[in-house]
Amino acid sequence: MEAYSRIKKFMTSDELENFTDLIHKNTELFSETLGRGTLGPRYRVVNGDQLRSQMPEIETFGEQRVHPIVEHFAGEPLRPMDFSKRSMRIQLYEKKQHGFRWHFDGHSYVALLCLKNTNRGQVHVISPRLSQFLRFPFYPLYAFPQVFSLMPYKEITMEAGDLLLMRGSRVLHRGVILEEEGERIIMAFWYDRPGKQPNPLRDKIARALNF
Repeated sequence: MEAYSRIKKFMTSDELENFTDLIHKNTELFSETLGRGTLGPRYRVVNGDQLRSQMPEIETFGEQRVHPIVEHFAGEPLRPMDFSKRSMRIQLYEKKQHGFRWHFDGHSYVALLCLKNTNRGQVHVISPRLSQFLRFPFYPLYAFPQVFSLMPYKEITMEAGDLLLMRGSRVLHRGVILEEEGERIIMAFWYDRPGKQPNPLRDKIARALNF
């Protein structure tokens, strides 16, 4: 089972330029999420509800260009994640302390489109087999994420236009920023199997720690 698939230069140069310009014209929509101290993600974000009302082109692009390739990667039909606010978003990382700590997603698959990466932002992914073993101690050790950094993991540095597909619920992963200067802009889309019901406890934690 592939934990992830990186498709280089998935976006055309015109698509990349148009979406980058669109986001820069709507910077007033971004809000800062502080991750509830050190427990949740830290970045600037435009949520799914805002995208639908203010930048509908992004939802259309997700449905027409991203959704089919995620289904091909998954090998099964998928639907956008429930909860419109969190089904897609724009994530902006512009500070060294911005990032996602080690976590499992509450949804089956995630698609990350990189529009810009000038601060050496990376995604770190632990293998599915080791992630399955680590799932048991993960929540008891949640307050000590440095423990999981001792495990072997893959480092993925995306470039502008790249698409990263990942089995977010099956692999332990995180996002980090390595440079003080620059920014990383990600268009993110989440998908689940039709009929899948969210885990109530995991969903409650996600709502509490996100935005």
